[in-house]
Amino acid sequence: MILFIFFILYYNIMNTVINSINGLLVGLVLAINDVFSFGITKSVSLQNGIFKQKYWLIIPVIMYGLQILIFYYGLQKTSMSVLNITWNLISNVLVTLIGIYYFGEKINNLKTIALGFAFVAIILFGIDGSINP
Repeated sequence: MILFIFFILYYNIMNTVINSINGLLVGLVLAINDVFSFGITKSVSLQNGIFKQKYWLIIPVIMYGLQILIFYYGLQKTSMSVLNITWNLISNVLVTLIGIYYFGEKINNLKTIALGFAFVAIILFGIDGSINP
């Protein structure tokens, strides 16, 4: 019952927020959802922080269920191809930065260059989205 109430509240809040923003920001919301989901999953796998037990994995499962609703509202703002690539690019950049700065992961020079290209692609999609909505 509590999950149902949470779902309804989340749905109404996201409906209000997403109806007032453009496709790039919907991609950002989707990516932030990924960051939290991946961060919790990584913490459980390492058994560090407050997320040491496997039961914490229910949070990413619920968050991924909500991705469908967020993606649906994003489709009201932009095309599926643009929304998906924007979401993936922003998610890849943010998750990589969390991996490096929070979890201490290392990347080589080639991957650093690839991350830079992803950042440039996000900017280009944002510019194109504001010029050709």
